[in-house]
Amino acid sequence: MRKKYLSALLFGALLFASAGTFTSCKDYDDDISNLQSQVDKLATKEDMEAKLNQMQTAVTEAQSSAQEALATAQQALEAAQQAGEADAIANLESKVADQETRIAALEDALGDIDALKEELQNTLNGQIEGFRTEMNELVEKVEGLVGKLADMVTSVELVYSNSLQDNTYQDNTRNEKLDFSTAVEQKNVFSEGIGNAITFTDGKQVQTGDKFIVRVSPTNAVLTPEMISFVNSKGENLDEFLKVSKVEKYNGLLSSRAENNNGLWEVSVELQSFNKDAFNQTTTTKVNGVDKKILFAVQVNNTLSTAETREVISAYDITMDWSKYKPANQLQYFVDATNVNQINNRYGKVTDLTEYTWNAKGPATAAITKGSDINVTPDANDNRSAKDYALAVQGEPFTVSLTENSSDSKVQVPANIRAMYVVLDKDYAYESSPSELNAWESYTYTGLNTVVEGSSLQITINSDKAINDIIGFRVFAVNYDGTLVDPDGKAFYVKVGDQAQDWNAANTVVTPSADDAVAVIATQSAKENVTLTKLTGAATLDWTTDKIGNDNQVFNAYFVDAQGTVLFSTADKSSVASVKDFSKVAKVYTVPTINNWTTYEDDKVYNGELKIMNGDGFVLATLNVSMTKVLPTALPEGFTFKDKQVINGVYNCYMIANEWAAKQASTGSMPIVNFINFGKGQADQYDVTFAASTTENNKPASITVDGTEEIVVDKSYIDNKTEHETTIVYNYGKISSKKNAKGEHEDVTIAAATIKTVYCCFYKEDVHTWAWATRQDLGLTATDKDGNYTQPMPYSTTLTYGTEAKAPTAAHIYGKNSIDGTFSKALKAAYEESLSIESATLTSDATGKVDYFNVNLNAAEGTATFMPIKTDLGSNPKADVPSTLTIKCKDSYNHDVTIILKMTVKPRK
Repeated sequence: MRKKYLSALLFGALLFASAGTFTSCKDYDDDISNLQSQVDKLATKEDMEAKLNQMQTAVTEAQSSAQEALATAQQALEAAQQAGEADAIANLESKVADQETRIAALEDALGDIDALKEELQNTLNGQIEGFRTEMNELVEKVEGLVGKLADMVTSVELVYSNSLQDNTYQDNTRNEKLDFSTAVEQKNVFSEGIGNAITFTDGKQVQTGDKFIVRVSPTNAVLTPEMISFVNSKGENLDEFLKVSKVEKYNGLLSSRAENNNGLWEVSVELQSFNKDAFNQTTTTKVNGVDKKILFAVQVNNTLSTAETREVISAYDITMDWSKYKPANQLQYFVDATNVNQINNRYGKVTDLTEYTWNAKGPATAAITKGSDINVTPDANDNRSAKDYALAVQGEPFTVSLTENSSDSKVQVPANIRAMYVVLDKDYAYESSPSELNAWESYTYTGLNTVVEGSSLQITINSDKAINDIIGFRVFAVNYDGTLVDPDGKAFYVKVGDQAQDWNAANTVVTPSADDAVAVIATQSAKENVTLTKLTGAATLDWTTDKIGNDNQVFNAYFVDAQGTVLFSTADKSSVASVKDFSKVAKVYTVPTINNWTTYEDDKVYNGELKIMNGDGFVLATLNVSMTKVLPTALPEGFTFKDKQVINGVYNCYMIANEWAAKQASTGSMPIVNFINFGKGQADQYDVTFAASTTENNKPASITVDGTEEIVVDKSYIDNKTEHETTIVYNYGKISSKKNAKGEHEDVTIAAATIKTVYCCFYKEDVHTWAWATRQDLGLTATDKDGNYTQPMPYSTTLTYGTEAKAPTAAHIYGKNSIDGTFSKALKAAYEESLSIESATLTSDATGKVDYFNVNLNAAEGTATFMPIKTDLGSNPKADVPSTLTIKCKDSYNHDVTIILKMTVKPRK
């Protein structure tokens, strides 16, 4: 028994941490002063066990609330840390620490409760006085953690009958009537020579009762037997008439009438004693001369630990009836999860080995002996000689549980059976007699040859020599009236197997693929090392995992050798049969089985248990494998910007016109792939967002495209100067289980980079320069043997006053582009006619005026004619005139492109 409980220091800290659920100091003083009175009411083991169950439920509920509070505080703390809110961080860190301390203390309290329950199970009623001090201490600690255990209920309702028109119970076999019965004991001892035998006294009454379910509010309220009573509409209490024997948390399934099972309790009730006249007088009344059942309500008394009287009451929906006790006359049970009907016995294998059942006279107190036929008849229906043996593992307990009917698919606890015991099936140990019986008796057992009150017990075979042997057991049970449920008991036989090897656990982590085209059910976890041992006789496997909704198997495990070859998997139960040496397994990986990442909780550990079994069904080895889904925290490997595309955080994006012809373009574009290396990521999962790159509702708006697309903007945004904030993220899609405030799943993204983008045209001044064409530009570089050029230059940048000779044209003006040589062309031959000449002037550098020549343009041909303004005497300049030729053009986007070139006007000689 653990004696540590909680230190005074920790206890004080917990009182502070649980202030939200704890009462005032004065109220708590009242609680402590009444602890002894509460514990004094616990007169039997059952009373104490009920109190421990009450505390266990309260602590478990508190654990759940504390876990939710911790999760909320941790989320708030993460948000505060990201926002850099120092004051909030300190406060939230304190809250997280408080909840963690509280959770640890609640876990510790549960351990204390479990330990005391275990010790209590092994103690007789007459020996429980020594537990009172420990119970006092434990109640005090638990109430310090979760608040008062008794005075929490604010409402109570009968679950099975939310409407008086519905008279069915949750299993459709009962109505709102409570059925009681009274067994009258017959003289008997169950059984002579068996430990803990029960003596039945002739004529003694034993009350058997009924059960019903209530729902209380708040849902974490705790009920105990002493809190519950029954009242009629006059407020008359039935405490002297009825006894609540047990109250247990109800975890079963209900009909559609019960919306959920929060706050549900199953209440067991029985008569204090039975007197027919008194019972009828209490439960019936005359209405117009006709007997009518009185309606009763359930009342919950909240005054156990406070002086203030507070009671809540249900609707008046309960009636009560009594019927004569009916002893069970057929022994039915399960061995672990298998109905005895499916387990081998030795009926008929030898002529005088016959199983018996009661005849029409019904159960009696005397067991039969061989050859006797008094009150019994051979049970031909109990021939199970062709059935399989039950499986029992040496050193591990198996459970024998009584049930009501032979057709039960799971244990239905009988209400009319009091006790049971199990012995070796000695009379049927005929094989190699007496060696078989000698072998059975040489083994060591626990759980045999002792009467157990109730309907289940455990048996353990504690001998490795019993491995592979067949052992027979026989079950006996007794009714509340002292009669035997079966005249000669009912046998079952087990085959004993060795304990399974316990392979070391393997924990795997699966991360959603960076490629969203990879299905969830095709995504492998990282491979983890695993060490298995050699096995003999492996035939099949059993694989169970934690559930998600109705899915019982949420991932599979695959076991591979050092070369990565799959040797077996949990997806194929028979695959283990072909494994010759399990020690060859080197690694394990897991694969989800539900094709939706949002179904798997982020960072939640899903546990699976693998059992390797032989042909008999014995477990040869077990292995726990877990799978945890974690979200990716990094970009796929290999993301970069292409070299010399983004310089000093700025991407000058030279736009591709949708129409290159001058003044015809409406938009410009650029494929995202032109400046990003996607690495091992998927191009279409990169989201690139350009700020203020379009107009929506008369306001600038962003544009988002993926890596397979292109950014397309209106020509008005291509201005060679405005920086647009640009973010690049990798979008893993909807892979997180978390939802936003609207209850929707959102995409999980990882930031890749943030840059500035400037939308540019190829005729931007600092990248596209203009000059007079050189010989190289014009292809006039041929020379004679003396090195003299063989062809003259077709133009001159010098004009003589009054003449037009050798005047240059658009073919003699050459553009050089530092971004893309495709645009390095003569003005006349601009790329895809992307420039149009709009005007040209020749001005004197000194005056800035058109002093000597007008320039006439032929925009279609790209020619220019320099027309002298005057040719008369007296206007001839007196010296060379430095001049500037200014040509104004329009590009594809209708942007101005200005070309400035130097010329000279010479005097006429």
